[in-house]
Amino acid sequence: MNNKGQTIFFILMLGVLFFVLALALAPSVHSIVGESMDSHLLNCSNSSISDQSKAVCTSLDMTSFLFTGVLFGLAGLLIGGIAVR
Repeated sequence: MNNKGQTIFFILMLGVLFFVLALALAPSVHSIVGESMDSHLLNCSNSSISDQSKAVCTSLDMTSFLFTGVLFGLAGLLIGGIAVR
């Protein structure tokens, strides 16, 4: 196998790795975010919290989506880059 074939195979393995990693870590990240938002110190379900706490709750809420989205995006870019070559 030449170097180009080895590189394509290696990039494909990295793409699959990121895809599987995103699938494996998504439930864990979601549960950690849920526990953090339901903490008695943060209490995101309360409507009369300060603006700083609202900002923290919003950023925590976006964390699970952004984390898994970035990993899926990396996997898609790597695998899609192979298809373009």
